[in-house]
Amino acid sequence: MEKRLTFTNSSPIRTVLKDEQDQPVYKIDTPIRLTRSTTTITRCPRNYSEQQDEELARIHWHVIHQTEFVFQGKILKVGNFLQRTGFLRRDWKFTAPDGREYKWNPRLTSMELILNDGSDTVVASFREGNIGIFSPKRSSCLEIFLSGQHMIDIIVVTFVYAEQRRRESRDAASSG
Repeated sequence: MEKRLTFTNSSPIRTVLKDEQDQPVYKIDTPIRLTRSTTTITRCPRNYSEQQDEELARIHWHVIHQTEFVFQGKILKVGNFLQRTGFLRRDWKFTAPDGREYKWNPRLTSMELILNDGSDTVVASFREGNIGIFSPKRSSCLEIFLSGQHMIDIIVVTFVYAEQRRRESRDAASSG
């Protein structure tokens, strides 16, 4: 069975991801600044009464030099962690802790994470929400299928980066 994470805000860098019971699972926060800043991704405790949120990762956004991730106690330059690939270099691939390679495939209003072994097994799928003008209102949602549930943290971390870049590319293309 898939794990469905619903967004409280449409922005991938300023939202809370909630589970099917409407409980917060991840908090993603980026201060609003004129220049690029840092996105902090925290994991919410399952036992809400006793534990505190646990910082999972930070993304230090840079314009002049490579963006950096702080993940699992390591500082990783984006080019060493997520590599651009595919037609027009729009896809983002990475090697997960399980040693397998995965790839985020961006679309106009969605993204899929696939196992990059030729099988194209879908591991996670994101669908952007809508405000409900021409169809029923729907919140953005990240679904993680059984094949990806052993690595939900890295899926969320890489998703935040890839989705923000997808939106920046889309917005730049639409503004001319």
